[in-house]
Amino acid sequence: MSFTLAICDDDVLNIGILEKHIDKILKDESIEYNLLKYSCKEELLNDYPKNLDILFLDIKINGISSTDIARKIREIDKNVEVMFTTPADYIFETRAYRCLAKPLKYEEIRLQLRKSIKEYLEKHSIISIQSRKKTLVLPVRDILYAEVRKKEVTIYTEEKTYTIEASMRRLEGKVLGYNFYRCHHSYLVNLKKIQELREKSIIIGGFEIPISRSKNKELKIRLDNLFGNCSC
Repeated sequence: MSFTLAICDDDVLNIGILEKHIDKILKDESIEYNLLKYSCKEELLNDYPKNLDILFLDIKINGISSTDIARKIREIDKNVEVMFTTPADYIFETRAYRCLAKPLKYEEIRLQLRKSIKEYLEKHSIISIQSRKKTLVLPVRDILYAEVRKKEVTIYTEEKTYTIEASMRRLEGKVLGYNFYRCHHSYLVNLKKIQELREKSIIIGGFEIPISRSKNKELKIRLDNLFGNCSC
């Protein structure tokens, strides 16, 4: 698999640092990639690449806020992962989903880049679950949660509900590594789909799902590890 990445920054030094670190990180992971570089927003928007996976975007390029640029990019590409680079003293004002503080540090770039790649693979992953009567094939990203009753597992997505004769343990094995968590003996939830965390339950897709008392603390830790505590 090959990834296409781009850097948009008006600082040649920062472009060089990012390019050097990205090359080492992806080579260490044995990941093929293509890296594009832009020095201004007009150049990026006028020559926007097809199938761009990850964009490193300076929070203020040529004195213009990159949040406006990111909004325009979202209009033409809803799938690209945008990673902002910003001075450390400005990072808490950006409130971006993912951001890197300047001066850029290798370990932080490595951490965020690996997270982005992992999320990309999750978005494009498909699982298949077989029973004696049928085989169910679903994109992992579509699953909200699953519920087991006796010998049947019901899988809930935003569009449909699927019931198959299978064990929860088998489904759990299929989604291992995709940020799912067994919050209750009868429920397996997609952590990325959680809308609200309550004292004894969680809300996903408008449905309330119970949390076992013994799972509450671990669930909070998993969510902290997934989304982080940084306000950016």
